[in-house]
Amino acid sequence: MSSVRKTPRGRYELTIRSKLLPKPVYMTFDDQAEAEQYGQQVDQLLAAGVVPAGLVQQTASAPKPTERLRFVLVAWINTGQPAATDIPVLELLVDEVGKVLIADLTYKWAEAWVRSLKLERNFSPGTIRKRVGSLSRCLDWWLRQHPDAMVGNPLRLLPKGAATYTPKDRADIEALNAAAGDQARPKVAKEDVQRERRLLPGELECIERVLAGERRPDRERTIKLDDAPALRAMFLLILYTGLRLREAYTLRRGQFGLATRVIRAKASKQWHGKVKYREVPIRPELLGVLEAYLQALPDEGEQQLVFPWWTGEEDAQELARVSSRLSNRFASLFGYAQCEGLTEHDLRHEATCLWFEMRTKTGDWMFREAEIHRIMGWAPGSKMAQRYASFRAEDLAARMWS
Repeated sequence: MSSVRKTPRGRYELTIRSKLLPKPVYMTFDDQAEAEQYGQQVDQLLAAGVVPAGLVQQTASAPKPTERLRFVLVAWINTGQPAATDIPVLELLVDEVGKVLIADLTYKWAEAWVRSLKLERNFSPGTIRKRVGSLSRCLDWWLRQHPDAMVGNPLRLLPKGAATYTPKDRADIEALNAAAGDQARPKVAKEDVQRERRLLPGELECIERVLAGERRPDRERTIKLDDAPALRAMFLLILYTGLRLREAYTLRRGQFGLATRVIRAKASKQWHGKVKYREVPIRPELLGVLEAYLQALPDEGEQQLVFPWWTGEEDAQELARVSSRLSNRFASLFGYAQCEGLTEHDLRHEATCLWFEMRTKTGDWMFREAEIHRIMGWAPGSKMAQRYASFRAEDLAARMWS
């Protein structure tokens, strides 16, 4: 419970008392309305079981650095074991929860932390899951190294769907917004966004016409003609194979087996730098495109890069820069072609559906699910096919009534 009083010097002192706080917290404001507004926001968060970051004051006898979660996180990062995608999240956690004492890592803390990510930080469920997953893997490692440090990993006890906003979370967010008034940016109960965007009828033809040089009368052309052949080849390559963007633009001439109708793609998702390849069949719609594109290039040997945007430098920052640049290039292309909402990554979803929908001459399915997993670069037993296979209801209905 918070209360505001005027000090003899004319300022306003906010006092916050709660069973969640080890002792009352005192804060001073120049304006009474500002003090009361902040007090109401804190009351709402405390009522929801969330202690705002920085509210708890440091005790006189500070714990040792090795007793804080920051020590565990940094030690885990320095082992070199976390995946490359985990490192940025772990570095954020060092700043966000690094001051938490290892002894305080209980289930109650884990539950309150997830609540604070929803109500205070207002993160999406996917962002919350990334933080929880990264910290949980870190604590698993710590327990293996120090079995006496903790009884167990409290994050593993969180219920399924803990990152999803519950009805109570929604009610608490509405109360927080009401207490904040119009001055603060309103918070929302966020939901997972699933990408199910596929090419609509006629969009492929629109994109092809733009790449061939067609201009719109209402908008200045943003696609450069000098790299249009390369962009078209990459667009159709990703569309008809499902290669990831980095797997596509790093291809070399020797990876194209046009005689065997196979592309030997270097996987962009590797574990601790292990280099691995997978073989992707070339569809009939793509074979002629690749033959014409490669024949137009001067043959400089098997190590020749076939696309112009990457220099061949195996540097993480350089690869990220090229990926970002090409993603923006595709966004410009799709926007100019009036394919609203379409992204380069949606082409991988479209390719997955095309692989699943392929039929033999007798009408049977061309590939089994395990074979499509291999083509797309997913591990056996992965659930990625369920995520990427965005089948349209109208296509299913047309198949049934044809």
